[in-house]
Amino acid sequence: MRCAQCRTRFSAAWAQPAPGGSSAPGALLCFAVVLSSATAAAFVLELAYVRWVGLGISAFVAMQVPIAWSDCRSRASLADHGGGVCPKCGFQNPLRLWSL
Repeated sequence: MRCAQCRTRFSAAWAQPAPGGSSAPGALLCFAVVLSSATAAAFVLELAYVRWVGLGISAFVAMQVPIAWSDCRSRASLADHGGGVCPKCGFQNPLRLWSL
């Protein structure tokens, strides 16, 4: 993300408590779109098992987008503020589904 006030770049998932942090919602959204497109191509090409496995994986990744979005918007248990707050100036930035 880029802070609207001071223009500092920071990750939308920088305040997550998990080791290494969880993915930002925008990264998962891009991954879900790519997987859905590949799955649609597999259905058009009638690839037997690839289309059903791809459908399952893309559905799972698509379900992770709102989960990551709510994780980044809420206060993380090990952080003193939510992921939408700039670490440099403290400005509360709006976090959107496509935020990286």
